[in-house]
Amino acid sequence: MSRHTTRPRSLSSLLGELHEQRFSGTVLVSGSPGGRVHLRAGRIAAADTPGAPGPETILRNTGRLEGEEWEAVAVAAATGEEPLSAVLESRGLLARPEFDILCTATVFDAAFALAFSELESWEIADAVSVAWMGPTFSPRRVTTDTKRRLAVLEGMWGGHVADLARFVVRPASDLPSRIPDRYAGLLRAANGRRTPRDIAFSLGRGTYAVMLDLARMYTLGLLQRDQGTAPETRPSTAPRTPESHASGSPLPASTVTKLPRRTPGAQHPHLTVKR
Repeated sequence: MSRHTTRPRSLSSLLGELHEQRFSGTVLVSGSPGGRVHLRAGRIAAADTPGAPGPETILRNTGRLEGEEWEAVAVAAATGEEPLSAVLESRGLLARPEFDILCTATVFDAAFALAFSELESWEIADAVSVAWMGPTFSPRRVTTDTKRRLAVLEGMWGGHVADLARFVVRPASDLPSRIPDRYAGLLRAANGRRTPRDIAFSLGRGTYAVMLDLARMYTLGLLQRDQGTAPETRPSTAPRTPESHASGSPLPASTVTKLPRRTPGAQHPHLTVKR
């Protein structure tokens, strides 16, 4: 049941108050794109928004899990007593620590996406069921990291992060013959119709990581910007698999690197997030 609805002065100050109250529930955020922040005893346990990919999107769009595998695991977790992380581990798909790291990454990425969104109102509600939940974090910790990310990106981009988020990007007309694989994958996805958020969903990468790479690539002359902007209120329309670049492009033939399949005892430093 809803407890309160208003136009927030600051989402971070609201979360700080709820942390002091050790509140357990969900903050429903309305806006462009809006989202949800899930609290347990005042600490942030999960966050989701159309502005940033969640664990399912990342695992599926990087090829780490097939769609059928994820669906089966989700059903097993929903109908059984074990959490999603335990089911993934018991089936040899993903070790629990890896899943915790992934959940941590998506919490901070969702917070980043909400930070430059146009918030309209918030609503404090009872706990909403969420498929994934990892380590919890104090709102202060998440806010501090979000401010750092915004400062880094604005310093590199030379403008407001919200402006970068709205731009539809496309490869520059004159590209070098050799480009790092990570940048090549982004150039294929930057087809002149996608925003950074769309690219993040398409590739199964964090929104902040994609925006940071795009800002770097723009300074290197690898991208050009359309002057038009995409509608801010629409959800991501990025397809589940990356599109190939048009024929005749100077891009190398290498494809987007997929996350490797897990083998017992293996570690994946690309998912690592400092706690």
